[in-house]
Amino acid sequence: MKRFNLAIIAMLIAFFGLATIRAEDGATEIAGARFLVEEIIEENELPYGVKHTKIDGFTSTSLTGYDVDGLGSLTGLVESGKYYEQVVNVLEVPSSDVVRITPWANLNDNKWTLTTVRGMINDYESKHPGWKVIAAINGDFFDIGGSGNLPYQTNGAMVSNGEYYKTSTARQVGFTNDGRADSLIGNEPVQRTEYMKLAVYDDEGNITSEFNIEKINAAPAAGETAIYFAIYDSNHAIVPVNFTGAPGLSCYVVGEAELALPNSATDFYGRGVISARAPQELGIGQFAIVTGNEAVKAVLDTGVKIRCQYELIGAYADAKDITGGGDTIMNDGIVPEVTALKNRAPRTVVGRKADGTIVMMVIDGRQASKGMYGADYSELAAVMHSYGCVEVYNLDGGGSSTMIIRKEGLLEVKNTPSDGRERTDSNCLLVVARDPNLDIDLAEMNISKLAFDIDLKAENGHDIDKMYMELNGELKEIEDGTVEFTDLTPNTEYDYRLYYRDAEGKLTRIITDGRQKTMKRMPEFIKIQIYEDGERFKITIIYNDPDTAATFDICTLSINDKKASFYKGEMKVLKSKVGNRIEYLGLSYFYNLNDGKNEHVELEWPTYEHYRDFEAKIQYIPNYVNDYATAVYR
Repeated sequence: MKRFNLAIIAMLIAFFGLATIRAEDGATEIAGARFLVEEIIEENELPYGVKHTKIDGFTSTSLTGYDVDGLGSLTGLVESGKYYEQVVNVLEVPSSDVVRITPWANLNDNKWTLTTVRGMINDYESKHPGWKVIAAINGDFFDIGGSGNLPYQTNGAMVSNGEYYKTSTARQVGFTNDGRADSLIGNEPVQRTEYMKLAVYDDEGNITSEFNIEKINAAPAAGETAIYFAIYDSNHAIVPVNFTGAPGLSCYVVGEAELALPNSATDFYGRGVISARAPQELGIGQFAIVTGNEAVKAVLDTGVKIRCQYELIGAYADAKDITGGGDTIMNDGIVPEVTALKNRAPRTVVGRKADGTIVMMVIDGRQASKGMYGADYSELAAVMHSYGCVEVYNLDGGGSSTMIIRKEGLLEVKNTPSDGRERTDSNCLLVVARDPNLDIDLAEMNISKLAFDIDLKAENGHDIDKMYMELNGELKEIEDGTVEFTDLTPNTEYDYRLYYRDAEGKLTRIITDGRQKTMKRMPEFIKIQIYEDGERFKITIIYNDPDTAATFDICTLSINDKKASFYKGEMKVLKSKVGNRIEYLGLSYFYNLNDGKNEHVELEWPTYEHYRDFEAKIQYIPNYVNDYATAVYR
């Protein structure tokens, strides 16, 4: 990393003192803190207008008396106004109804499981066919020590696309994901529905009716509905629950739920298909509806899918994706004092620009030797202010701070987690989108050409006028479902990307991409050279294979009734092993031209006399002395 500006700053301090370091040096300044960009290390234009930037820079703060890098007092204390090296990763996500920002957690086996952000990405995609993750950061604070009855829960809410997995919360941040400028909701009172909601699905997965659930693990009164589920005790053990029937009440048991998450006695999420009507003891992965409401009875039966959840309302009614969060770093452009964040540490924050663009930022820390000092609340505000944010909220930081992007189809961690590796967390924030449904087939390939057949099966809500493919720096329109690229290099892997242009002419890159190699050039066998002395044969294979398509270097040679393998295109054979006279030669090798076919070639020269007749394919040099060049026969 370059650090030219640091040297200039040090000289200014030496000659003029700290008072000379002002915003005139190019830094962004707010709340007594500054952020100065020295170098853009990396920029990535991701699908659907999402942008990633990695920055070498500096921050300064007016706060003093705090540990300089979060590693303890032995590393020194922060000096007011002094610039400290930083590495910052930023994601900018345009507000739209195509890209969704959604929290996710590993809730397999009806519990919260600590998982890396990468692992949660894979879990999300496995459960949401057609959706792909563009980028991700870690999310809410969580029960890292596993001390809760149901361990490792997030501190706050966890809501993904209208599924309210956890609703007990203090502070939270919501995403509208609908293209509006006011796309981020935070710093607002949290309100929850008075009753849990019972949703009933039809065979196509649509919710057809909803009802209140008035009682939890208690018998319903006339006309009411209750839910029963087991909870965990302080020893992390499940406490089964029993219930009995009563006149006028009907029971509906989900015996093997898709998910039954008893966060607490008053915070439950359950989804699954009704499997029984008789009362039974309930344990892990089970719940039951008991109702005296005739309207509810009319729509429930075995085989019907249901969902039970509380929902968040009030200021968060329009946000169907919500994560718990920490302190407010900025609100309406104003930076409040945040006592809990006066120390330096790795940080993860999320904010909003005035136009609705969501900004996610990770700043590395606890690694001063690498130029990563971490930030306090005012320095976070300065970084986010430099990106035009008007409101900012703190998420979990420290060793949890992680940013991942999908680059050319691969998930890459872009920051440097202070634990030295990805930490396992309870949840994350994903940037996701659902691509148009495409079938992409390789139609033709050779050493200089690639052609593709592309069938648009479904637009999936996208406004597609024309589609394009980019390969080898060329952007070509897909016409009549076909596109081809020529003048390519043999045996070269090319990345391709896909785009569409909408009715207004806007070009949008989608997530679907891939790699394809051109074919290798056909290998050519030239000849075999045989050098002979009194004790051995030295045999060399001569060939032309510029793309290493064939196995010449390690192919098999049959000598009389013996077989041997070449090593780096040559071998030495004792006459005592194969005989003093070569009566038969057979050569066996394979080649692959990147077309998925392993072709087998066998050549043979059955008698010694045929050496002279096989189009100069055998070069025999007897009685060689050191330089192997006393005589040549064919």
